[in-house]
Amino acid sequence: MEIHNQFTCVSYDTIDFLIPSKYIVSGIFLSIPKESKTILFNKETLPHIYIGNMLEKEFQCKTKADTSVVLVMNKNDFSKEVCNTIVNYTDTAFPATGNLALSLNGNISSKEFVLDSFHLIPQGIRERLNAYGIDAIIFPDNIRKQILIAPDLLLKKFFTGGIE
Repeated sequence: MEIHNQFTCVSYDTIDFLIPSKYIVSGIFLSIPKESKTILFNKETLPHIYIGNMLEKEFQCKTKADTSVVLVMNKNDFSKEVCNTIVNYTDTAFPATGNLALSLNGNISSKEFVLDSFHLIPQGIRERLNAYGIDAIIFPDNIRKQILIAPDLLLKKFFTGGIE
């Protein structure tokens, strides 16, 4: 029996970043300045972090869209250390809902994958790639890569790497 999971897919020119949909409260197209540390969403001020530059630099990819995508997530899916760093970085407390916003440029969609299609990262490079939030990868063709990322680890890399 095949096990399927739902993923939020953010597409770049050669890479699709896959985030398990359980992490996403909402995904919206919203024009927001990259340097903005907050956004207003459902009458709440959310801490905001733009991660597009980091993805493009670290994964050597280019955006396919000029649209800003905002992914609303909840702090309960992040470690206490990352949550504290988010508050310090944005100088914004979490609202009562605990939501936060990550933004990037790209096309967004929802996709379903069979879990068996993911390949674990080889042992020799696993630690380094896990530091970037990469948990697994799919090579559906010779051109594109589909990378399963863990938002918590990705933000740790963002903060420790000092990449903006």
